[in-house]
Amino acid sequence: MARFIVRYVGTGPKPASDVQRIRAAEELTVLDDSSSRMLLVEASEERVKELVGSMPGWIWSPERSFRLPDPRPKPRRGPKE
Repeated sequence: MARFIVRYVGTGPKPASDVQRIRAAEELTVLDDSSSRMLLVEASEERVKELVGSMPGWIWSPERSFRLPDPRPKPRRGPKE
């Protein structure tokens, strides 16, 4: 199973009835719904595509991670003698 971002692109906050439908879906787990317009879910790509495709105003994409650069300063080399 993979993780996906499910985003409501309609007007206003995500509809509660749609969120209930997503939560009740088999073979899908809602990991986070703290955002007013997005859900983080875990399921197969086929399951997410099937469910979100049948709900107008919703889109989905795979979760992606990015490595952030290390903000700590690095020691500089001294002048060559």
